[in-house]
Amino acid sequence: MYKISVSKELFNDIQLKKLKILEKSTSSYWKRELLEPKIINDKIKYSIKQIDKIKITNGLGEEKPQMIIECIKVDYSFKKDLFEFHLGRIIEQKNSNLDENYKDSLIQELLRERALLEDSMNRDHLTGVYNRRKMENDLAMFIHQNNKDLLTAVFIDADRFKGINDNFGHDTGDKALVYLAKKLQEYSNFLNGEVYRYGGEEFLILCFLPQYELKPKLLELKEEIKNQKIYHPKQDITLTVSMGVSFFKDCKTKEELLKKADNAVYKAKEQGRDSIVLV
Repeated sequence: MYKISVSKELFNDIQLKKLKILEKSTSSYWKRELLEPKIINDKIKYSIKQIDKIKITNGLGEEKPQMIIECIKVDYSFKKDLFEFHLGRIIEQKNSNLDENYKDSLIQELLRERALLEDSMNRDHLTGVYNRRKMENDLAMFIHQNNKDLLTAVFIDADRFKGINDNFGHDTGDKALVYLAKKLQEYSNFLNGEVYRYGGEEFLILCFLPQYELKPKLLELKEEIKNQKIYHPKQDITLTVSMGVSFFKDCKTKEELLKKADNAVYKAKEQGRDSIVLV
């Protein structure tokens, strides 16, 4: 059985299945051991000897960590000029407890990967803001906070958005949504809140701000959205929004909070759009 000595970190990576291919340089030893010459049509050709298992060790002495691991196949990489041992299941281990520091760093890495995955699942793929799933989870938590009486729902609906898609194309419509989301995200910091894409051209901000501070900031946000043009070769596009605002202190449930804000958006559109209605 072939024996390969590796570093402590590499040994741990193999043990944890983080490394599936072990590379070895094409030294004269490995060429002699792995290359099998054959004479075919009076020409010498080489094939790679296949082995079923190898012993991998780390360190020196009898107590060194070691494992016997299945070798699925042995390949040669012309690009890297290396032999590649494709590793399978671990058949036997000895003195191979994971280093505590290594385990800690691995746990931290796994936790970071999990957090990144969870965050990506909570994001709208087009605009990058949080999605409706995240909004529902956050809202269920917000209504139980000590500052729940400040909780406000602000529905934002892009006006005449179908016309942008119809006249300028869906790519431009997507560009408009990205622009709108970015502007809402910017202002959410001033509103002490978070932005969510509710669906289509509808967005929602859940924020915690006294009512007397809220409306001036929303008016400023509405005007800034309208004043910045979205470029298109035909003509620059002006985007306006209608907003509906409701307050949790006036509601009995989170469903009522959302319903009131949604109804307020319809009132804003009935008033001619590009307006804000508080209920």
